[in-house]
Amino acid sequence: MYSLDFENEQLVEYEGTIIFDPKAICDPSGKMFKPWWVIVALGSDDDFGLYYSWFYEKQHGIKLQRPAFGAHISVIRGEETDKNNWEKFKELYHKKPIKFIYELSPRTNGAHVWLRVRCDELKELREKMGYPKDGKWGLHLTLGMPTPIYLERNYVVWRMYKNCGRIC
Repeated sequence: MYSLDFENEQLVEYEGTIIFDPKAICDPSGKMFKPWWVIVALGSDDDFGLYYSWFYEKQHGIKLQRPAFGAHISVIRGEETDKNNWEKFKELYHKKPIKFIYELSPRTNGAHVWLRVRCDELKELREKMGYPKDGKWGLHLTLGMPTPIYLERNYVVWRMYKNCGRIC
């Protein structure tokens, strides 16, 4: 089912829920709503994201800001399409459970922290909806951003990652 190209990494299968037009978990007013988004949500309590934030802080001493949707996989990120097409796929896939595989070790570019994800079914969904199969950023599970006071320290972690090929 999956062609894994993650070398020498530990992989875990997990299940989430496809959500069209997600609402930010920290915005009851709805002011943060952005159209044309599809995510895979990992649960309403965000235990997954809270665990990885805790883990990242213990490992690197860096606190992460929680993403607006909690830890999530961005499938479509504000990429407009035909409204009828959108509604058709929303009817078929909204709140549908989906399994994916993720890499246990967090990645960073200094500004964001994520896990690499493999899920052919999500790539196929993008393609069916008329989007490029891989998207601009590829599939990844967003864990958060360093809080501003930790940003410089996270760039040090990123440089370590670049030199070692992983977070040392």
